[in-house]
Amino acid sequence: MELGNMAASLKVETSVRVTDLKPFGVEVDADLRTPEHDDEVKKLFDHYGFLLFRNQDLTQEQQRRVLARLGPVLDDFRTIGYVSNTRKDGILGDSEVSFHLDWLYTPEPGLGISLHAIEVPYEETWTRFADAAAALKRLSPATRERISKLRGLNLFSASEEGLTGRQRLADYPDYAPRQAHPLIFNDPITGREVLFATEQNTALVLDENDAGIGDDESEALLAEFRAVLYDPNNIYEHRWRNGDFLVWSNHAYHHARGGLVPGKTRTLQRVCITNATSEMYDAPIPNDRLPEHMRK
Repeated sequence: MELGNMAASLKVETSVRVTDLKPFGVEVDADLRTPEHDDEVKKLFDHYGFLLFRNQDLTQEQQRRVLARLGPVLDDFRTIGYVSNTRKDGILGDSEVSFHLDWLYTPEPGLGISLHAIEVPYEETWTRFADAAAALKRLSPATRERISKLRGLNLFSASEEGLTGRQRLADYPDYAPRQAHPLIFNDPITGREVLFATEQNTALVLDENDAGIGDDESEALLAEFRAVLYDPNNIYEHRWRNGDFLVWSNHAYHHARGGLVPGKTRTLQRVCITNATSEMYDAPIPNDRLPEHMRK
């Protein structure tokens, strides 16, 4: 059985057609423009944590309605808006982005994220996802025991190197956010234990008192995490088509993006769920990632 679909082997009874994705998640055949299927979407999301819907045509308010059934929606440009390289109100531009969890560098990482393809070149641009629950199961028993009480220090991607690769602690701004989280964490959506460290955000491994464990061991553990998390067998690559709608648990599935071509529009409508307040998500975002009207 595929690693990511072990939890999916227990089917959820619904009135809509559900098809397994490989190596994790499901594709759901439902029209989301009306609330008819909202309760079933909630049931499927809580079970699988990763849902794909094709051929949708959702306004931002309709997308917000779907997400509001899944959890709290925060009214903030960082949680509702557009990821776009052409819209003036879009964020992130043409940058590639390494594997991360949104707002892992805060006390309240996002609960879930949704993206709806409004205008994309057919299957040219992609978002990759990694299953953090399956990765945790692949760690050796010795490593899992070693990290049971350890924590990861997580940073905001304050630099271009941090956005496209790994954010390092050296030269990290003193005023930029940072947050330690347990390396083994319970996903609040699915209830599954996940490996809570990412390529982009996790700079150091700390002990249970948030003291360093030594650079050599820290780097060795982070390398071991990356090996299981980003193994090709643990990755789902989604190539975007207009009308696609993806929603996933932010704790359980790391995501990265690429395949952007300057001059080719890539616009995704984004709505997130979170228990955070806007103040928790303040960070020194570089101008080229901000909507034009918010640049300094």
